[in-house]
Amino acid sequence: MSFLQSSRPAYEGPLSAGSTNSTSYEPPVSARTEFSTMELLDDNKQPKKKIDPKRRRCYIIIALIVIVLLAVAAGLTAYFVTKNKNSKTKAAKSTSSMIPGGLAYNLPFIQNTLIGYFGQNAVANGIGIVGGLNSRITPNSSYQNTLAHYCNTGYYNVINLAFLNSFGGGDNHFSIAFGSFSVDKYGGSYVYKGTGFETNPIWIVNQYLQLGMDIQACQAAGVKIMLSLGGDQASPYKFVAGDGKAYANLFYNVFLEGTAGPVRPFGQGVVLDGIELDVEKNDNPAVWTPEMIDFITTLRELSPKTTIAIVPQCYLGLIGKDANVGDVISATYEMINYVIVQYYNNPQCSYPFGFNFDSWKTLFPGSIILGLAGDWTSAISGGFLEPGPLQAVYDMVKTDPQFGGLSVYDVSSSTPPALSWDQKNFANPPVSSYSQTLRNVLNGVPVGSGFPPQGAQVNNLLMASRCGGTWVYANSICSLRVCDPAAPVTGCAANEHCFSFLSNTCV
Repeated sequence: MSFLQSSRPAYEGPLSAGSTNSTSYEPPVSARTEFSTMELLDDNKQPKKKIDPKRRRCYIIIALIVIVLLAVAAGLTAYFVTKNKNSKTKAAKSTSSMIPGGLAYNLPFIQNTLIGYFGQNAVANGIGIVGGLNSRITPNSSYQNTLAHYCNTGYYNVINLAFLNSFGGGDNHFSIAFGSFSVDKYGGSYVYKGTGFETNPIWIVNQYLQLGMDIQACQAAGVKIMLSLGGDQASPYKFVAGDGKAYANLFYNVFLEGTAGPVRPFGQGVVLDGIELDVEKNDNPAVWTPEMIDFITTLRELSPKTTIAIVPQCYLGLIGKDANVGDVISATYEMINYVIVQYYNNPQCSYPFGFNFDSWKTLFPGSIILGLAGDWTSAISGGFLEPGPLQAVYDMVKTDPQFGGLSVYDVSSSTPPALSWDQKNFANPPVSSYSQTLRNVLNGVPVGSGFPPQGAQVNNLLMASRCGGTWVYANSICSLRVCDPAAPVTGCAANEHCFSFLSNTCV
């Protein structure tokens, strides 16, 4: 029964018209309080005319509608108050993961990490400080050593296998190309033709199985092993429609924790720690860029625990991003563990001319690794940081939470028995200890002094061009042999390079 439908208590003897008693019968107080308000007596104690039942039903329906509306309003008010509180809570959580640049980022940051590139035998690239191309001979005994050798130095936290340099084109083929080793029966080039079968000669298979055992030994010693895809512009990699997802699935099953791979180059049970995209060309951005995005997105979906990294060049140019992978980074930054920004062979964005770490912080919200060369012959166009400049750069970034560490290209040119070539000692260079120097600076051990922090970036009006074997030699002697990179005849000797660089000393 509705609270609008209370019943009057029964009682006997309502006054009759002929009653001699002028006072109406009044029920007990307890009974009076239960009278319907619509049936109260008037001043003459005479009952009013009863309300028509149809009208009463209308009143009841209207009252019910009012009650329902009030209940709905109360519920909506509670919902929006709660939603507003939840929104504020979510905003606070999102804000807590925001960093300079305005991008939310939830992957863990890394610190004091030293990453070494392995496989390309840069120590034997033939570049001479003075003479340029093919002017230096490295004996086989000084070629790159085994992977286990470099892991056992204790310098490196991560080693990248470089490079898987041929892939793409819609047929699922790939090849891994390593340089020569000082150790017989180790490494070589592994080719998968996309047929679903192993087609390499047995000696190549066995050499990669040996490398796989070294991978496991490194991992057991706490060194993570990554596979670097791509490489320089001369490498035959490319992307066509569908390659991104196809190669993500293939590499997940061939190199990572997937088990459906047609081959396992490093052996069954050998699982790499991650994959790095080192793409230094983008021949068709309309196709390449979305395919690279698909590759990273698919790989992350398949393997949430896999480390994924991208290697851009430090130079941002007029477009304000890396020309090859800048759009890939902006589209997938939440899935990328770190970027290695290459600060060599890019003098216009390297110390002391335009070191742009702060600019990169606005483009990627996670850990940023400074990509460095192992010596001057690996940084033909400049950017190698000798101990003094290295200390200056480290002091600028060491307290920044986004500074994740350093990388060196490569381990063969920065670790004994490699020699440390420069523009002064090229006749009798000492043994290199550069990887040890990098490890020391990351451990907080001073390695140099006397160099100031980065000043204002030098503008392009101060660019000068000189001939030389390497940039550092040409810059140090300020040769009068001025070259024009755009001219058919640059003015340089046959094996020399023509360098454009930012320097006040040669203008």
